[in-house]
Amino acid sequence: MTIDESIYEAEDAVCISNHSGRILTANNQFCKMFGFEPSEVKWHYLCDLYRYEDELNRILQNIPEHDDILQTKMRGRTGRSFPCILTRRATKSLEGIPLLMHYVQRV
Repeated sequence: MTIDESIYEAEDAVCISNHSGRILTANNQFCKMFGFEPSEVKWHYLCDLYRYEDELNRILQNIPEHDDILQTKMRGRTGRSFPCILTRRATKSLEGIPLLMHYVQRV
């Protein structure tokens, strides 16, 4: 199973981004949580989803060696924010490109 296939099997909202914060793919739960259509999510960046810019910068600068879990506030397409627990996992594509998997759960 590839990384892309594994996120579609996940029950949580999951997206994969590059280290610049560009969303490369996301599962249906993620699209539903943030108000995106599956076809448009890959045109967005994580900065579109974080409530606080300084928190986003800290997250992108500190790439986890192990699963990294934090409580934060994110916002959907309409701008409405909500508290959530974010789990980040560093991984690589089949080509060896570094990626981040983001698992989001509302609290």
